[in-house]
Amino acid sequence: MKKSVFAIVAALVLGACGGTSSNGPSSPSALGKVDRIANEVPSEMKGQTLQIATDATYEPNEFVDPTSGEITGWDIDFGLALCKVMGVDCKFQNVTFGTIITQLKATSSRYQFSLSSWSPTQDRENSGIDFISYYRAGESWIVKASGGATINSAADLCGKSVAVESGTTEESDAYTFMGQGVGGAKVAGKTDGCKTAGKADIKVLSFAKQTEANSALLSGRADAGWLDQPVAAYQVKKSSGQFKVSGQPCSVAPYGLAIVKGSKLEQSLTDATKYLIENGFYRQVLDKWGVTDGAITSSDVKLNDNNAVGAVCVQS
Repeated sequence: MKKSVFAIVAALVLGACGGTSSNGPSSPSALGKVDRIANEVPSEMKGQTLQIATDATYEPNEFVDPTSGEITGWDIDFGLALCKVMGVDCKFQNVTFGTIITQLKATSSRYQFSLSSWSPTQDRENSGIDFISYYRAGESWIVKASGGATINSAADLCGKSVAVESGTTEESDAYTFMGQGVGGAKVAGKTDGCKTAGKADIKVLSFAKQTEANSALLSGRADAGWLDQPVAAYQVKKSSGQFKVSGQPCSVAPYGLAIVKGSKLEQSLTDATKYLIENGFYRQVLDKWGVTDGAITSSDVKLNDNNAVGAVCVQS
């Protein structure tokens, strides 16, 4: 397992399906508990190990290291650093993305929050989830490098198949472009962008894991993959020339740490995020994983900031 910029104390344990990490990645000794932030953690949570839900199929953000079986990625490094500053023990759990929000809201949920490349959306917020912003990323398309489709916009997917992970913004956007809800049900008053252009609809191939969506593109089952910008760039980098990014990123918007509305952890998580940014630890994580393009400042750390910058992929 690659070493990280964080020195996480032995009490911070990283959990994954089929394996756990006893320490997580290591870090500068300057990173430690910050009393004013630790004091904001609810007293009833100080003696327990906080459980963090993540979908570990979204490399390089969160994924299972194939050699060690441990969950790793820059979201994981960032999350462990948050816990260090807050003075609490934490354990990541590998959960299917499409089930995380339901599990967060469950009565006596086992998860206190989730770090899993969440894009704050009004629908998710209306469902009872709040998001603390900590990064910014867009959506991208990847295709086969040799003979692959050219995708510059959602309209270019008409008549083609696109691989997406279930529950993602990309899955929703693909259906929204066709005036449909996820799964294909027609939404009253919405226009089908493909039929308007005289083209066949998009064939949306949804998979429980991003790794499965990647395999669909590689095998030729899908003409394109639609996924988050840093994940797309990483997949291209590790594909040994098999994939390439097509077009430009769109709908560049914040990532948010997901918590249930009214969570007593909101203040401590917000202040810990700002502390990591202001003291350089956040930038070290992004530098290590090569994802600095999405860095934000502490003034950008907000609750439920779902504002896109620049062109959007699909009009809602």
